Amino acid sequence: MSSPDVLYRLVIFEAPDDPHAARDLFCRVTGAHPTDAMQWLARAPGLWIKPLAEAQVRELLDGLFDLEVPAEAWRSDVVPDFGRIRTVHSVACLEDGFRADGLRGEPAHWIPWNKVELVSAGRIAAEDEYRHVAPPTWLGAVRASARFFLGRKPIPHRSSRAMRIPRDPVPQLILVRKDPFLALRMIGTQLNYAYLGKRIAESSMENFPLLVEDVATRATAAYLTEPTKRILDKANDTDEPLFPSDQALVDYTFHRLLWSWYRRDRDANAPTES
Repeated sequence: MSSPDVLYRLVIFEAPDDPHAARDLFCRVTGAHPTDAMQWLARAPGLWIKPLAEAQVRELLDGLFDLEVPAEAWRSDVVPDFGRIRTVHSVACLEDGFRADGLRGEPAHWIPWNKVELVSAGRIAAEDEYRHVAPPTWLGAVRASARFFLGRKPIPHRSSRAMRIPRDPVPQLILVRKDPFLALRMIGTQLNYAYLGKRIAESSMENFPLLVEDVATRATAAYLTEPTKRILDKANDTDEPLFPSDQALVDYTFHRLLWSWYRRDRDANAPTES
């Protein structure tokens, strides 16, 4: 029997078809304000914002079942910890597994392919830059130097209007390992792609899809997220969604990890036809 002090995290895997009924359910069980509940449901699927007592979780799961919304609850002390995600910069896809090297080239992490639990790739939207792109002329620099040596005040410089310079999205890849649990993050523009050998291209934007393809081809038992499949399907590059921040990709990966476990358990417990 669970201790009364044990708290749970509720996660829903699909947005409810009837958000108003779901809002009323959460307000009744948790005491949340209707506006707060509706704002959270508008961002669903995801984890409910606060840990809940067992009685509240049971009532919410029953209510969500009636609304045909797939959901489950995790004890707060056993929810996978994504706070210790490790960023690596030198990687290699080898025959037997995935290797990440340390700063001095020493092997830091090794993941056999059958231990890769999830592959989550995506592109992070980068804010455009605004700056003055025209450099000062040599004549202006000479005049400014002459006035300085003569002890005169510099002529006020009227800066031109800043120009918007678009920046390309930054690709990232997150690998999740099982037994033991481990999450690695790779930032596409900060990676060493030397393992590609003769296949290596000039830009990270060309090398990153090759890395994702190598991982997906070898980690055959891993769950591939939808953005990962979009990157692998080069014909759909224009439709590929962007994540607003690094944390948004981490949150999405965490939710997809829980979904993959939920789906696996659901399928394992599904009745078989005789």
